[in-house]
Amino acid sequence: MPRPTRPIGLCVAMLCAVAVSAPAAAESPAQFYKGKTVTLLVGGSPGGGYATYAGILGRHMGRHIPGKPRIVNKSMPGAGSLKALKVLYKRSKRDGTVMAAVFQGALMEPLLGTRGVEFDALKLNYIGELNSEPKVCFSWHTSKVKRFEDLQTMEMIVGASGSTSGLFQYATVLKNVLGAKLKVIAGYKGSAGVSLAMQRGETQGMCGFSWSSFHTNHPTWIAEKKVTILAQIGQKPVPMLTKLGVPEVWKFVKNPDERKAMELIFNPPGRPYVMPPNVPKDRLEAMRAAFSATLKDPQFIAETKKSRIAINPSSGAKVEALMRKLYASSPKVVGIAKAALSRKGTIKCKNFTDPKYCRSKKKKKKKKSS
Repeated sequence: MPRPTRPIGLCVAMLCAVAVSAPAAAESPAQFYKGKTVTLLVGGSPGGGYATYAGILGRHMGRHIPGKPRIVNKSMPGAGSLKALKVLYKRSKRDGTVMAAVFQGALMEPLLGTRGVEFDALKLNYIGELNSEPKVCFSWHTSKVKRFEDLQTMEMIVGASGSTSGLFQYATVLKNVLGAKLKVIAGYKGSAGVSLAMQRGETQGMCGFSWSSFHTNHPTWIAEKKVTILAQIGQKPVPMLTKLGVPEVWKFVKNPDERKAMELIFNPPGRPYVMPPNVPKDRLEAMRAAFSATLKDPQFIAETKKSRIAINPSSGAKVEALMRKLYASSPKVVGIAKAALSRKGTIKCKNFTDPKYCRSKKKKKKKKSS
């Protein structure tokens, strides 16, 4: 009978489609990741703390991902990690093969920034954070500033990189909220460039430098009296710094709302690792589990100890919960925080005197052909 021919044909086609799509839908994370390469975008400059941490994580995490894919780190500095976030959010694959290490300040840009951003921080997938740590503010030995209180009467020139970097944000907040006489020169090539500029004599100190990077990269500076640490900034004091008499910055904050605003800026996840939106749930969970397993890996632990870097991690679920809490801050606190991050008075690196380690380079004018 001719009539059932079309319906039967349609049913056969539908069954074939289901049969074809079934293996892909049932593909496990191990099957998916086998033979794959996972790209880790690093939103900090080579030689800086973010590159160091990401390098160590990338060397070990692949062993704990189902299917054991290879992890390749790709340096992508620029705009305080916003460049890496833009690429991750708008251009990267959403299949679980791309992740990024970004500045904590960059994650808060949609809430606290004054310029348009092209990502939603609450739609990102959080894998975890490696180190939530305090920052330090210090003066170079050639500076007359020897105590944090001196900044009320003496100017200190400090370098910074992008506007979402800790070196920029911490110095700017201390200037705008506590009245510290900090002249911020922005646009250096990451923390390594800022540090070299200070040692060269272009600047006189640094504010917002992570304690782990300081302790790892410059372990002799305190003993050799090359620096004076003026303040420590974090959720908990560092016993070593407290023993040395370094005050917590909270000692100088008198207004409760200003403290809440400063906590909003200073307390996002430290050294966070993220993936783009819409990553398949089973692959996200596999990556989160691999991140947690890496932290217990003897080889990973041995390398972190050899490199003298601190690990104070949190899981992806905890980082996600923290981000939702921060983004639920009251409009009043958010307003104070935005004012605290005002770039008014900041000098661009390229306009500063002979900035050898400035990110921007003047382009040579082409000679007109005669």
